[in-house]
Amino acid sequence: MIANEYHMGRKAGASILHSVRSAEALSRPFNTFVTINFWQLGSTAETIFRDFADLREAWFQRWSSYRPRKHASPRNGVPTYAYVHEATHDLPHTHWMVHIQPENATLFATRLEQVLIKTFNLAAIPEGALHVTAIENAEGLKLYMAKTLDPRFGRLWGIRTENGGRIAVRRADTSRNIGPSFWQPQKARYKEVLRLKKAA
Repeated sequence: MIANEYHMGRKAGASILHSVRSAEALSRPFNTFVTINFWQLGSTAETIFRDFADLREAWFQRWSSYRPRKHASPRNGVPTYAYVHEATHDLPHTHWMVHIQPENATLFATRLEQVLIKTFNLAAIPEGALHVTAIENAEGLKLYMAKTLDPRFGRLWGIRTENGGRIAVRRADTSRNIGPSFWQPQKARYKEVLRLKKAA
């Protein structure tokens, strides 16, 4: 079933917009930006949510949390990320901001390509289907990822929006460690600090 979701909802939009500062607060800043053009791999608007969820759950969560026998700490640490699915011009694709330990950057990109090839039974990744780059401006990138926000909230939050195409199930989300249960108390404390400063 295709959700009536041409735009990102308020809850998902708020989490995307708070994700950068939340990740930084946990000392796991977003430093890697991934774009997967799932339409080139055979995924559709109906399947992109599940395809990406399988990628995260079957590979990335375990890969990031894996603890080598000879090392005291996990390979990459607690999975920390934010993502958004879009289907502009009916071409489903995913933008993914993620924290990757610098020493794991090459390994991450290599393993990601290998997993996609295996998952979609490909001989090789089609040209242009996968992009992995370093993030230089996460604050600016989050606004880019929020561009398919519902226009009502876009106007309220000062974000220029656009139609993101139809996406089934869920358009955007973050890892649990930087979700609403984390950023909402942070926001409340920040507001209280501002209130006390104004009252002083």
